[in-house]
Amino acid sequence: MRPGDLAVPTGRCGARCRAALLVSLAPWLPVPASAGTCDYTGFDQPCLVQEGVYRVLIPEGDGPFPVMVYLYGSGGQSASITSHPLFNAAVVQRGYALIVPAALDMEYRRGVYSTGWSLRHEPRAGRDEVLFLGRVIDDVGRRFPIDRDRVLLAGQSRGAFLIWEIACHEPEMATAFAAHAGGYLGEMPEECERPVRFLHSHGLNDPIIPFAGEPVVSGGIAMTTLERSLDTLARTNRCRDAEPEQAGSRLGLRRTHWSGCAPGASLDLMLHDGGHVMPVDWFRAVLDWFEEPSEAAPEVAPLTRLPGARAPGRFKSVPSTSPALTIAKPGAGRRLQAPAPSKKDSQ
Repeated sequence: MRPGDLAVPTGRCGARCRAALLVSLAPWLPVPASAGTCDYTGFDQPCLVQEGVYRVLIPEGDGPFPVMVYLYGSGGQSASITSHPLFNAAVVQRGYALIVPAALDMEYRRGVYSTGWSLRHEPRAGRDEVLFLGRVIDDVGRRFPIDRDRVLLAGQSRGAFLIWEIACHEPEMATAFAAHAGGYLGEMPEECERPVRFLHSHGLNDPIIPFAGEPVVSGGIAMTTLERSLDTLARTNRCRDAEPEQAGSRLGLRRTHWSGCAPGASLDLMLHDGGHVMPVDWFRAVLDWFEEPSEAAPEVAPLTRLPGARAPGRFKSVPSTSPALTIAKPGAGRRLQAPAPSKKDSQ
């Protein structure tokens, strides 16, 4: 099998999904940026690493380019991101390399499959996402001129759940972290590994993962409340003031800032009046935040080598039923991602 065959759904869906995928590729708009063809022709072909694939768009120029690694929500597809003109305009044309790893298929309920990231506290078997993302960033670094000192890990919904985990337990993965409409699934520790630069954003009218109120439950695992999660990061970051301060409003996002944090660390919250879907100016606001000068050199270096193997037993067997968590309703609001597919994004 050629690695490129991984881009075509297989298994139960068979030839029908293969044909549907080929038809869906036809109307895509060309993206005016250099794409990682990975020895194939066209940006629609993914790059292969151990245990998965990814797509990447590289700006014009010589580099080295800062990096955004984007983790989409449940049911998303990497091809939907790299083919979307908004991502190109907001990220690539701003001079960032855009890396979009591909989530694997998982069973959310008996017989109901969709793409999603494996989380550490869920009782279902899955890929070690930290090792996979490390391999992706490492592979991009070998192929393209990226700046390993400027790596932003950003994402939405279930992708944001994984970002919270990585920021707490594997902070060397990136220079900074930006999560939207997610949180820490399971019991978050009293303190994380080390101080980080972290931005969380949320819609005050999010019906899927509410900003406040009863905690979200997935597969019998409750999410740590966002209030407590932010308190944990403020404590980890050694922020001087327990109570954050209002820092103004811009691009439809109201910002709250924790001051007096450890050198190179920061913590911010941005709220908007929308729902689960990120505002159209979210990428601009996040990159503006990422480019803000820090008070001192970051304590946390970006990933320079693959993380060590996870301890055995982190992922357990798949339960007979696993409720879905964050599949948004197609057509609700101004979506940045394509409607959730019915089968695997091995792309």
